[in-house]
Amino acid sequence: MKLVKLSLVAALAAGAFSAANAVSLEEAIKDVDVSGMFRYRFQSDRLEIGDAIQQEGYNSSKNNEHKFKSQLNFKAALDDNFKAFVQFEYNSTDNGFGGANTQTNKTFNVKQAYLEYTNEAYATSVTFGKLEVGSIWTDDAVGTGAKVLNNSIEGLTFAGYWFDALNHVDDTDFTNLGIAESSIYGAAVLGDFDPFAFQVWAAYANNWAFLYAVDASYKFAFNDMNFKIQGQYLGNSLDSDKEKLGLADNNFYAAKFSGQISAFDFQAGVVGYGDKDKSTIVTLEDTGRVIAPGQQIFYSNDGSKLVGSHGENFFYFAGLGYTFAETLRVGFDYIGGTTERTGLEDTDKNEYVASVSYAYSPKLTFSGFYSYLTEDNSKGVKNVDADDQFIRLEALYKF
Repeated sequence: MKLVKLSLVAALAAGAFSAANAVSLEEAIKDVDVSGMFRYRFQSDRLEIGDAIQQEGYNSSKNNEHKFKSQLNFKAALDDNFKAFVQFEYNSTDNGFGGANTQTNKTFNVKQAYLEYTNEAYATSVTFGKLEVGSIWTDDAVGTGAKVLNNSIEGLTFAGYWFDALNHVDDTDFTNLGIAESSIYGAAVLGDFDPFAFQVWAAYANNWAFLYAVDASYKFAFNDMNFKIQGQYLGNSLDSDKEKLGLADNNFYAAKFSGQISAFDFQAGVVGYGDKDKSTIVTLEDTGRVIAPGQQIFYSNDGSKLVGSHGENFFYFAGLGYTFAETLRVGFDYIGGTTERTGLEDTDKNEYVASVSYAYSPKLTFSGFYSYLTEDNSKGVKNVDADDQFIRLEALYKF
């Protein structure tokens, strides 16, 4: 290898040449869109089974939790219809009494990073990299893979997607079944023909299950009254060897009627799913994007957990809210029903949720709720009941 030494003059000339071809900071960032959010949550979850207080509730811990989350998003326009996107996220939890600890060593990590190509002539975009899944079975799950979207027909979006891996280790809201470690292939058709809208989803989780879903809604109005009817059906067919794990195919159905009359808003409906004899799965992560009112019932380990649980469930719900001066909303929701399991006593469940939110500005919102869940004859033991009290306060800023 030959070492080349530059004279001072040559070095200055080389530096000048490089500077002449450099891009100014102003030019480099002029096509970059910056967005993000900051969220603070205080929450506490007190689960009592019989006379024993549990360390962990269905949503949080009996110790106070202070949860901090922040995201910075950068989207840059590149050459030839390409855009690059990167999302940095900070996420930490400080525990209160009983496990007191304030974290100061957490950093921003890359949560999403992908390249997007758009062909306007064919109304098609292709995205590949580390990106949000965005399916009906997931909430904010991220996977490594690709999406193809086509909008060549007005009102319709055709999608194809493939994810080789999901962030099931980092995101604790995933199912603990092996399906979370599968590659997923699928397609979807989304239609929006106001006032009618629909979604049709299909996916195959490699060596695990075939998933399918339909969501349809219709809006209508009378004077200043607005109403919406929505129905959902999600089904899955597991590979035959999964029966050995005590799992069964599942059918989820839900219907909701909601509306707004002046400053009042309301919702009511039903939800059903599960199996009396075996465990089933509805969503892959959290409550996905299904009709799941309340704050706790659909996280309950006693038969009604959407990411995998043993029990046949039927619930009904109703809620009413009122908004003052278009900024302050107060509401109350009720969800009730039963979980049935063969050989065990039925578990009657009732959840009561009181909530409040205040839109200080279009970017800054304060909110909170108190949820009280009762489970009668919990764990299938006579006269042993469970009660879970969950409170959350939140400040959310988006930009």
